[in-house]
Amino acid sequence: MPTIMDVAREAGVGIGTVSRVLNDSPRVSQATRQRVLTAIERLGYQPSPIARAFGRGRTEKLEVLIPVFAEAFVLDILRGIQDALVDTDYTLLIRTAEDAAERERVYEDCCSRGRSDGVLVVWMAPTDAFVERVSLSGVAAVLVNAVHPRLWSVGVDHDVAAERAAAYCLGLGHERLGLIDRRVDPFEPHSPGICQRGFETALATAGHAAAADHQRLADPGAAAGATALDALLAESEPPTAIIVGSEAQALGALEAARMAGKRVPHDVSLVGYNDTQVGRDLGLTTMRVPLRELGRAATETLLSVLAEPGTPVAPRYLPTELAVRRTCAPPPAARP
Repeated sequence: MPTIMDVAREAGVGIGTVSRVLNDSPRVSQATRQRVLTAIERLGYQPSPIARAFGRGRTEKLEVLIPVFAEAFVLDILRGIQDALVDTDYTLLIRTAEDAAERERVYEDCCSRGRSDGVLVVWMAPTDAFVERVSLSGVAAVLVNAVHPRLWSVGVDHDVAAERAAAYCLGLGHERLGLIDRRVDPFEPHSPGICQRGFETALATAGHAAAADHQRLADPGAAAGATALDALLAESEPPTAIIVGSEAQALGALEAARMAGKRVPHDVSLVGYNDTQVGRDLGLTTMRVPLRELGRAATETLLSVLAEPGTPVAPRYLPTELAVRRTCAPPPAARP
């Protein structure tokens, strides 16, 4: 059955505008009202009583939870969140967590009844206790760039993205590939890297073994990326191309290469991940994650769930693409 989100997309408006039309609000122009009504008729949408009353008797607040060390890419996600809220009466409450213990406190607070109508969890893995609290409290929660079978989520397929980045480097002639990765759960030191599986799949497909000493799991941030690059360059046969699992780490790796007297991409190639304005300004070849679109899509999903609580739980994946710029080239041995 079509949802309120489907109607909003068909009419080219926000979910808040659809709600106002359903409730005969005078705050909608006649032209916009007609577009929404036409979309409703075309899709055969049957609004539920909750969808008609969307926004009534609510706190009109949404919470966004992010790790305190989040990179610049979170700003793009926040812009996307705001894009989705322009025609609603919702305001944002932003909460940060510095470590696993603080994350638990934030998770517990956001599930307090009456605090907010829904929560967006950005780049923080949901714990079982949090999922249970969400279920019991009735607070709607959507994960951004994380997945749980009991929660709605919007993200990208990191396996596919990392595999494409590694395959690109292999296609240029690189045989010794390295990986500087960030963890799936930034608060869990034993969690795997987000790029590891795709990276190893690309190497296996090309008939190359994934050398363990060519892979480094590093904390998010430029300093950790620089330290990891120094370690890779210190190997007896260092990689000629390195995939880096976050843009902040990649920026640190670029600086570390410069300090080591290595020219990028003449001596070593780098491929980043995420794609923010800083990386674009520096000409960083990167796997582009549609950050602003992620924030907007996740917020639209949350608004749809609030309007129609019976919406089936399902992950939604947005496409990534390789942005080729100046930091990746064939290895010296493959150049004419």
